[in-house]
Amino acid sequence: MNGSPLQVVGSLEQVPSAPDALTVFLAGGMRNCPDWRQPAIEALADQWSRAGTDRPVTVFSPSRVVSACAFSHELVRWEHDALQASDVVLFWFPRGNEQAPEQPIALYELGVAAATYKPIAVGTEPGYVRRDDVGAQLRLIRPDLPVRRDLSSTVGDVVRALRHTEKALVEAYSTAGTLQSV
Repeated sequence: MNGSPLQVVGSLEQVPSAPDALTVFLAGGMRNCPDWRQPAIEALADQWSRAGTDRPVTVFSPSRVVSACAFSHELVRWEHDALQASDVVLFWFPRGNEQAPEQPIALYELGVAAATYKPIAVGTEPGYVRRDDVGAQLRLIRPDLPVRRDLSSTVGDVVRALRHTEKALVEAYSTAGTLQSV
């Protein structure tokens, strides 16, 4: 693979238009929890490179620094647009602290995404207080979707979803080329 397989786009950065890139949004705990996004990006880079593909991946990674000090309609719009542009959404619910462990915005985003056909990967850190609720809700709308207990397995689900999306794109391009030559 040439260079880094991932391009990371942070909060309020322009959402790139790279038609050949696959896209992932990192949704989940932002405040009152450890920073899990960098380990997720590192695991995704490792697992994607081992998947043996050269297709680039853009990762939308909301920044806890920006979200903590600059909550605005602009930030909400950026997250909405990036979620919509993503091929796959990774949801990770870390344990957090005792005062505010729930991560309500991420739970809302999970509900919205689960009600669509967009591929999602979901995991909760052991000890996350709403794990049973996450599992119960997903069993109602996406009964075959596993809720992982570790970040690496959740990232593995993202890589499988990206590979499936990549295969569908290749087939669509092949079909379009065949139709143009007819």
